[in-house]
Amino acid sequence: MSTYLTSSSLFKPCSVLGVDVRTLASMAKYAAPLLLGTVMSAANAAPLQSEMVNQGHAHEALFAINVSSDGLLAVGGAGQISSSKDGSTWQRQNIDLAGRSLLAVSDVNGNAIAVGQQGVIVRRQGQEWLEQDSGTTERLFSVAQNGNGFAIAAGGFGTVLRSLDSGKSWEALTIDWQELIGQSYEPHVYNVTVDEQGRAYMAGEFGMIARSEDQGTTWQALNTGDESLFGLAFGERGLAYAVGQSGTILRSQDGGDSWLKIDSGSDAILLDVSIRGDDRAVVTGIREALSIAAGSDSATRLDNVQLLNSWYCDVGVYRGEFYVVGQQANVLKLSI
Repeated sequence: MSTYLTSSSLFKPCSVLGVDVRTLASMAKYAAPLLLGTVMSAANAAPLQSEMVNQGHAHEALFAINVSSDGLLAVGGAGQISSSKDGSTWQRQNIDLAGRSLLAVSDVNGNAIAVGQQGVIVRRQGQEWLEQDSGTTERLFSVAQNGNGFAIAAGGFGTVLRSLDSGKSWEALTIDWQELIGQSYEPHVYNVTVDEQGRAYMAGEFGMIARSEDQGTTWQALNTGDESLFGLAFGERGLAYAVGQSGTILRSQDGGDSWLKIDSGSDAILLDVSIRGDDRAVVTGIREALSIAAGSDSATRLDNVQLLNSWYCDVGVYRGEFYVVGQQANVLKLSI
């Protein structure tokens, strides 16, 4: 089991724009693949078509992408927000957040919420993005909402916030982590998701996957382990995946009740996963990209130089195509 100073404690790597005490012992492990660009053999690689539909500058980054009926919405460094109605033409704006970056975004029925560094939460109202009072200064890694006004935002050191009014106001949830996951440390929570029935899921350090049936009031642990989990996605027909450190891929086929590891063929840092309607999944990470076919018990590397020589933090499915965002504020469309 990971401890306060092990590599499992690193922040979601592509959104580390500052260092805390738990990060210091981890930097050596992650610096080599991130800076030297070492990639594994392309054996068993899966071909695909790719198109760079949006590209920024060398020192820019997009950290998250959201897909909704209104199109695509991506957020990133220094308050960058980029949007597209068709996946091909992108509009960009930068909102003044005093240099803070946005690390996650959710848009449901036109209600858009983004979260990021130093506890920042912004909500779109008309053409403007207005900052909301989060009550925290901890970095927020993820946000999710449903169409009934329920939203969860989560981040560093066990920070979990809840809104019951579509993100207008927020309250901090108190969670007994020792009871939930058997750890006295407050884990970083890297990913959250909610459904229309008011269930919420979160994933993070110590292999944690937990579920709430009552809008975040109480939580049940579904999985614990050694590797941090950075990405979490639920598909149709009970399929779900969680991905994370050391090439970890966990799969659930019963709507999240139980989880088993499948073969990724990789030891890379895996950051996100998305599931298409036909149960095809794409996993992105630091100089790594994988595909999981419907019904398969293993992943296959995506043989694409743009993916394997860069890092992509987040992936979504729009009109049957996978869209990934990451380094240099790139948006790459994948057809597979």
